[in-house]
Amino acid sequence: MRIQILLLAVVLVPVAASADEVFLKGGGQLSGRIVKRTATTIEVDVGAGTIGVPTSSVLRIEEGRSPLDEYDERAGRLAPGDVDGWVALGEWASAKGLGTQARAAYKRALSASPGDPRANAALGNVQLGDRWVSEEEGYKAQGYVQFEGEWIRRAEHDAIVRERAVADEQDRARQHADQRAQEAEARAEEAEARARQAEAEAAEAQQGLPLWYGWGAGPTAWPTGPIVISPRGVPR
Repeated sequence: MRIQILLLAVVLVPVAASADEVFLKGGGQLSGRIVKRTATTIEVDVGAGTIGVPTSSVLRIEEGRSPLDEYDERAGRLAPGDVDGWVALGEWASAKGLGTQARAAYKRALSASPGDPRANAALGNVQLGDRWVSEEEGYKAQGYVQFEGEWIRRAEHDAIVRERAVADEQDRARQHADQRAQEAEARAEEAEARARQAEAEAAEAQQGLPLWYGWGAGPTAWPTGPIVISPRGVPR
């Protein structure tokens, strides 16, 4: 991830054409100052950081004078207490895309004059009363808290937390209710299925009953010959 960010900085920030140019076989190139070479790796300081590339990926190198060289020369000519000079160098480095060097220059300015508003503002510091503090310290001193990447008031933070807690509880209640409804529906379907099975079994049993079922006990054997009925009062 760090290499990707640095490569993006190389693409977005223009560097002087006189810088060391490292052309890659894949079609890209790095502009900056070569700070180290080995048999396997070349390291280029692009201002926002150092990028190392395999020597096998390098197509060619065109060496030149980079803004980093100029920064070092300018810094070497400044006295430690030259506040205006360090601030100007920080502004120049920032314009050239040398973020690391720009911060270093502004910090040198603050070493000589801790209250300099230009250097403090450039470093993101804020004024709190009669002193300068970091942005984080300034927000905390005013009662802010950092929440999801932003600084907000404590009351606002607590309100958001409460609202989310209520919403979470409502979601859990809905999920529980949905689960109970699904379970009840499943039980109803199961009961209905058992009732249909019982009806089917009863109907199947009814189809196998003899004709005399329901008239009482029937004969154990039916006569095979003709049945003769004698007149009433006449002995057979």
